Amino acid sequence: MVLDLPLDLVDEILYKVPATSLIRLRSTCKRWNALFKDSRFTEKQFRKAASSRSMILLLKDYRICPVSVNLNVTPPSIKFQGTLSLKCSDTSKSKEVDVARVFHCDGVLLCTTKKKSLVVWNPCLGETRWIELSDANVKAPRFALGYIQNNKSCRNYKILRWWDEYDKKLRERVLRFEIYEFSSCSWRFLDEVFIQGHILPNNHIGVSSLNGNIYLLATKIKDGCKSLFSFDFTAERVKHLCLPLVEQSSRMMRLSVVREERLSILLGPSSSFLNMEIWVTNKIDSVSETELLWTRSFILDSLATNGNWFRIFTSLVLDEEKKVFLCCNFGNEKSGNLVYTIGEEEKYYTEFPYFTKRRWSRLLTKCREPGMIWSPVIFNYVPSLFPIQ
Repeated sequence: MVLDLPLDLVDEILYKVPATSLIRLRSTCKRWNALFKDSRFTEKQFRKAASSRSMILLLKDYRICPVSVNLNVTPPSIKFQGTLSLKCSDTSKSKEVDVARVFHCDGVLLCTTKKKSLVVWNPCLGETRWIELSDANVKAPRFALGYIQNNKSCRNYKILRWWDEYDKKLRERVLRFEIYEFSSCSWRFLDEVFIQGHILPNNHIGVSSLNGNIYLLATKIKDGCKSLFSFDFTAERVKHLCLPLVEQSSRMMRLSVVREERLSILLGPSSSFLNMEIWVTNKIDSVSETELLWTRSFILDSLATNGNWFRIFTSLVLDEEKKVFLCCNFGNEKSGNLVYTIGEEEKYYTEFPYFTKRRWSRLLTKCREPGMIWSPVIFNYVPSLFPIQ
């Protein structure tokens, strides 16, 4: 019966099916198997899914865990649902990989392992690609995944690596950049691309991917305020972007993406404004050079957080209409680690432990072992059919 339907109608139906379900339909017929590999179909299917369906993932204790949030009750309830399994590159071993950092780009994850290896991973397709690091001896580099699209609408993934260092010629600290090319399996240093007068934040946050470009926060050396930059993989250039026109004065700032089409900023309290603010941009077009326009979406009562707002590590807008915000902290052996749901103004503030005090003692033991310590990251994730070339 399905085969008797017009092809355009079949496509429209399949656009609305989650990518995780489409994977199981590949063996149904040759046409569907070919369709799910067509870049135009996968692109349109992802955009429709991003606007209506997404998962929440949390990196905790070296594992990436799906999180279920029920917004139909007040306050919302949270459940942690197992883990996504990332196997090591040696197929003869079934050992899972310890993930210390994770960055997401349209359903594809870039993971830094505890042993400081890099792997690109699409959990939906089960595809991985391990990346050999360059020999550059730099301290605390950051990594992000982006892409450019060729004439056939196929994605050409690239990895951006950046760090701050002292430049003897400029006599100040600068941010330097490298790009990893998947086609040549090599890193390429960008001599003419750098950011002056800025350093990286003290933690591995403040970086997001949107429409294949990278958006990152950096700290001004002069006054400690934040700046927002974008990196365009097509032009291979950095652009300085505007932030909300509010008093910064060392305010906490967290960057995230809303429905794969806009940026959002969480601003902490200041000396003149005691509440936290959520600011959201206009829709950012993937083709035209869109000017960022910021609008304050809603206000969060910082006093309702029992003073824990300054511990927020990563965050995301859960529901703009219901004014719900979700964030996680990086606690200590006394409090453990928590996920927070926060409602606008004084509606509610709830805490959900995801890393207990007992497990903190085990973490302190692991800190004495060689390797990178994991950092908590919570983000919206939309499964996709984009292959890793």
